[in-house]
Amino acid sequence: MRRLAGLLALLALALLGAWLWRIVAADPGHVMIAMRGWVIETTAVVALGALLLAMSALWLAVALLRLPWRYLARRRRHVARERLAGGLVALHEGRWHKAERLLTRAAIEPQHRLPALLGAARAAQSRGDTPRADALLAQAGERGDTLVAALLAARQHHRSGNQAAITALFDAQPVAALPPRALELYLKALAATGRAAEALALLPALRASRVLEGEALASEEARIIALALQQSTDARALASIWDGLSRQHRHHAPVVAAYARRAMDLGESEAGVSAVEAAMRKHWSPELAAIYGLLPRSGGKSPLKMAEGWLAEHPDDPALLVTLARLCRREQIWGKAEDYLQRALALGAGAEAWEELGHVHADQHRGTAAADAFAKALAAQRGERAHLRIERTLREQIAESAVPELRSDMGMPLLPASADRTVPQEGID
Repeated sequence: MRRLAGLLALLALALLGAWLWRIVAADPGHVMIAMRGWVIETTAVVALGALLLAMSALWLAVALLRLPWRYLARRRRHVARERLAGGLVALHEGRWHKAERLLTRAAIEPQHRLPALLGAARAAQSRGDTPRADALLAQAGERGDTLVAALLAARQHHRSGNQAAITALFDAQPVAALPPRALELYLKALAATGRAAEALALLPALRASRVLEGEALASEEARIIALALQQSTDARALASIWDGLSRQHRHHAPVVAAYARRAMDLGESEAGVSAVEAAMRKHWSPELAAIYGLLPRSGGKSPLKMAEGWLAEHPDDPALLVTLARLCRREQIWGKAEDYLQRALALGAGAEAWEELGHVHADQHRGTAAADAFAKALAAQRGERAHLRIERTLREQIAESAVPELRSDMGMPLLPASADRTVPQEGID
């Protein structure tokens, strides 16, 4: 098909040339140039050909004159590319001084100026020279995109933990203009500086930027939502955020846990209880099982029955066992509370279980056992190993310390001290 099109184009050009030749042959035209006594006469075709030839010669002469400068410019760009490539490799390898030197030299070429200055600033940051890094970022901002330079500064503030400086960099910028990485850092800084509600409103922009995807995006969304719930100033603001969440987020354990804790702090523990129970009906969560025992109730049905229903499906969950013990203690069911805590500790529960066991003993006015449990709770918090001591009932303790009754051959009771001595045989003289 291409060959046919080429042949047709050549045929069209040949026909056009033949037609033009007929016109020129019929009347070639006449050109006369007179200047200072000189007169040049020729046909229009020859004059046009001479003009084209002169222009070609002029272009060739200019090109030859420019050849050295073009060679030098090409050589300069080639050297700048090599320096840029070498500097980026050195930056990756951790050769900060070499990377900064090469990238600073590569910045002489306008085409590579912005990426070279940004790389040099990052190298200066990595070796701890903050003033030098700031100077390079200022040059990058003057000669390129200020947001790109601000992004590198934001990364530096993020590593140093200065979240307020990040918000100051991007507060005045429109969200749509922020690069994806800058948007991610901005949202993290908002959440960390007590402005998680503002970050919550920007989550659609974070999804659209695709800087995070999959599990990483879901985790970051849950973290920001949880912080927004925790930072709610009153019950109305808390309810507004909670009602605006999707069903998926209202069943996500970290989000529900944050909502339940904040609801408890604001005196809305019943709402927290309902949220935890609804989430646990969808997905099991040890974190929510632990929180369930901390939420106060104003009355109504006992939560112990609900928690014991979970125990049938998760009998070896230490968090659930501690929750059951806490609920039993509230209802003064001391024996079951101790049993649950013994099981939890045997399954690897830590300081929380020991502390709860201390409260159980204290409520029963068993001061020595309570002090021992609290001491082990402190030891577990310090990372020390706390050995489990199996508590025995009074009947078991008596049975362990009791001495069996011994009698002589004549049926006379023997004292414990004489039990080990040989009893003389009595006989008839």
